[in-house]
Amino acid sequence: MRDLTIGSYHKFWSQLAISMMSLYLLTDMLSGFSIIYLGIDIKASLIYKVPLLILILGLIAQQDIFKFNILLFFIFLIFAGPLYQFYEHARIDFFIIDFSSAIKVLTPVCVFFLYREWYKNDPKFALASTHKILKYGFVILSINFIIGALGLGKSTYDFGQGETTGSTGLIMAGNELGGAFLVVFTYMLHMCWNYKSKKWYLLLSIFTVLCGLTVSTKTTILASLLIVFFVPIVNERRKLYSITLLKINIFLPVIIIIVVGVILVVELLQSLGLYGRMVFLYKKAGFLGIILSGRDIMAADSFNAVVHHSSLFEQLFGQGQALSLKRSDGSATSEIDGVDIFNFYGIFTFLSVLSFYIYTFFKAHRQTIKNINFLSPFILLASFTLLVLSQLSGHIWGSGTAGILVGVMLGALNIKDQSS
Repeated sequence: MRDLTIGSYHKFWSQLAISMMSLYLLTDMLSGFSIIYLGIDIKASLIYKVPLLILILGLIAQQDIFKFNILLFFIFLIFAGPLYQFYEHARIDFFIIDFSSAIKVLTPVCVFFLYREWYKNDPKFALASTHKILKYGFVILSINFIIGALGLGKSTYDFGQGETTGSTGLIMAGNELGGAFLVVFTYMLHMCWNYKSKKWYLLLSIFTVLCGLTVSTKTTILASLLIVFFVPIVNERRKLYSITLLKINIFLPVIIIIVVGVILVVELLQSLGLYGRMVFLYKKAGFLGIILSGRDIMAADSFNAVVHHSSLFEQLFGQGQALSLKRSDGSATSEIDGVDIFNFYGIFTFLSVLSFYIYTFFKAHRQTIKNINFLSPFILLASFTLLVLSQLSGHIWGSGTAGILVGVMLGALNIKDQSS
């Protein structure tokens, strides 16, 4: 059976996983709605994603027990530190946060392995589900952005005294939302560039930038501007590093836009309500402070706590939220993904996660310049941007909002038919 309808028991669990992955963003919106308008956190997203992850692991075990055992070993690595800290401090609040964060880190890796098996055993089924999940993600996020633009949901920044700017709609996490936004909007721009007219691509580009401005985080604004210009460029594939007329036609307007943008940047920041925040950060920490928003200071504080006030076991396997007990500011996170993964789950988990994202990026690059996978240009652009943003704004490698979409996207690297 090749379609996505429930018609046989053999396909039922796979189809259930696909349906759950297609609609999971609705649970993020439901969680946000309950917090914003009911004042309670019903944990809809976590309750939904834990069984989904178990289902994904079960499907992997059914198809390749060796890869399932590899994932079990990775799960052991990631939970070793937090479990030890729970034994040491008996802080259930710490363990719940560590457990939730670990699920988020594991999800894209597990989804990738599942799609690796699906593309090997039933490529048409896998490809159809990839398109379905990414399209559903685009539709749901578009609705969420429209809700935010109408003034509903959560404000991105709250400056007090009723002054706010931006909106993440009904999804609470702004930077995590940026990762999901990047994946599905890059995918739709890629499909539009290849199958629709340039007029439709222009309209979708305008919508993409407007959605980025609606959220108003550096992640979404930067991502929206990057992808609308670079989707056509990465689609040159074998000519990616050649000077072409397309690149000239694109980069000339970009240069003009940059010059005009520099002139109007103060007015733009003022209109978004970000000017005062940027001036404050510049005076406090300079240009680096504006780029990292103080994350470099938090990273240095974390590094000091890990190197000078942590045991060898904690350095190897992490210590989760218990790190906050050793930091001067009482926080555990630095919001730089590489630093946080190392601090929370140790050097082994950090090297495993870093290797995974580096490997998939280079695989996307190789497939793009060799033109052996139709989706690889979109994956190359999105994975590179996510890799950069994960170290600048964080909330990418451990994003519950983006995790499934990232896993589905990277799983498409296993497509072997370039005509797909």
